[in-house]
Amino acid sequence: MATASPTHASKELNAQQLMAIGVVPEDCYQPAADPAPSDASGWTARDVQNEICSTQRLQDELANPAFLRLSAMEVAGYNPNQIFGELNDPRPRSWGSLLVAGGDPFRVPTRWEAMGRGQWQVFTFISTTGAKLQAELYSPNARPGQRFPIVTFTPGLQESKEQAWWYGQALAEAGYVVLVIDPQGQGDSEVTSHSDAKCNPLCDFPTDDKPETQAAINFALSTPSHPYRPDSTANGKHTLPYNPLWREVIRSELGIAGHSLGATAVTQVGQGDPRVKAVISYDNLDQTVQPNLVSKIHAPTLWYGTDYTFPTFATPRLPGTHVVAQQHQPAYDQLVKAGVDSMAITPRASTHYEWDQQSAVGSLPASRYGQVTSIYYTVAWYDWFLKHERSGLRRLTARHFDGSADVHSIGAGTYDWLKALLHPTDPAAGNVPYRIKGLCVANTMSFYYASAYWLSHGERQSTNLRNRGC
Repeated sequence: MATASPTHASKELNAQQLMAIGVVPEDCYQPAADPAPSDASGWTARDVQNEICSTQRLQDELANPAFLRLSAMEVAGYNPNQIFGELNDPRPRSWGSLLVAGGDPFRVPTRWEAMGRGQWQVFTFISTTGAKLQAELYSPNARPGQRFPIVTFTPGLQESKEQAWWYGQALAEAGYVVLVIDPQGQGDSEVTSHSDAKCNPLCDFPTDDKPETQAAINFALSTPSHPYRPDSTANGKHTLPYNPLWREVIRSELGIAGHSLGATAVTQVGQGDPRVKAVISYDNLDQTVQPNLVSKIHAPTLWYGTDYTFPTFATPRLPGTHVVAQQHQPAYDQLVKAGVDSMAITPRASTHYEWDQQSAVGSLPASRYGQVTSIYYTVAWYDWFLKHERSGLRRLTARHFDGSADVHSIGAGTYDWLKALLHPTDPAAGNVPYRIKGLCVANTMSFYYASAYWLSHGERQSTNLRNRGC
């Protein structure tokens, strides 16, 4: 396959044209060119290559026969359950559950559990709005009496818990109890809140994920002696009154995370709820903590931004538009001013869909390293602030990645024909999950936006991870 480089890519060809003729970079990790703003040709060539790199995960998926095989199996086996469940359920649910074809096919929860990597269960509980929410719980293979911090995840608009399989599974393997929800109007959760018996199914369609995020926190921390019962009406039947894994939960160590609309929710709810000890915001589109919550800022937050937001090719960077600050600089600065630890990461060639992993039907552009590096920093963030392990801080500030994320990277990756031939009866054979051990952190960070941290109340600071070199 041909390789595009900043010195050879034609400035007359845009990223879409280069993809059409098969000019896709084999490696988007090597140090990028650093053209001056006055070098329009060099600047454009670098941006074109970066845009192509932002499709690398999608390119890998479409070139991976194991991914395509498992995706077809997932669509055939998973989606009919969603569709018939919708038809047989008198309570209206989201149209999104009929359009989204599950998540990464290598991470189907029953497959993950059968591999002995952890425990999984699915159930429903009632939101504070009265809507019935479907949720998943992931947990480690625990010894009797063993207890763990608990973390939650709120997906974005018209996403579902299936797109967050990577988060639930990686965190469970790393020693956390994990609650992932379908917010109201998304996935397999109800659209209507039942706040008004005369309300039609769409009249109170949710505009944010804050009530469901708060409900997830309350449910995660519930116990038999302090049950979760926001709805005692008929709609509450057959739902759980408290967290079934309450015995395994360290209730004083709670972290929350979300993507997109869910990230907007956790940014605000996390600072407003004193029980939250750590927050991770995967591309919070609001970007600031609301004024009424600034005085309550207390929860260390890890922010993620992207090089390209929605349609990958709609926002090319032009000469003179280099941005040196973090995308989430206002929120980052709010926490620093309050003396609360803060970190901002923008993966190189990243899009809004780094944290929204779908199967072949409905796949969206994303980079090759965005998700696995997110696993690395996510686990390290929680390990430092919830488990209070100094190894978490060491990983957050390291110049090179260790193998801590690789052990949890079991999803779609590249394809190895030889490995596939050695296991001809295994439909998953040949898939090679992404690995980052030994990679230089600086080379995986955006060259448009700074990635930085302010940790331990200013004792450890970095203005730009890329500037530290390798």
